Amino acid sequence: MLRPTLTALLLALACSAQATGFNAQRSEQLQSEHQQAVAAYAAKRAKPMPQIVDYRYGMPLDVARFVRQSADPRTCEVVPRLMTFEDSQGTLRTVRYVMQSQCINNK
Repeated sequence: MLRPTLTALLLALACSAQATGFNAQRSEQLQSEHQQAVAAYAAKRAKPMPQIVDYRYGMPLDVARFVRQSADPRTCEVVPRLMTFEDSQGTLRTVRYVMQSQCINNK
């Protein structure tokens, strides 16, 4: 009785680890796509590519023009996201923050 239970537990853990790895990989892919789009936006407007700054609670954001937000990986987890905007001086800024991803069943 112990052997089938142990086998089922190991199988569940392996599947869980694989799913988490996929979600992290997908999240990184979406952030990379975001950065590529921002690079194209910056080049088109002759602006330097912004550095990514991690958001801190209460951090003031001077958003004059919203540029882009990274896509949601839809993993039902808390994931890092990127938001790029121009401030009131016209400088491009990118902020990394975390938020709960949408829980969409991809059947």
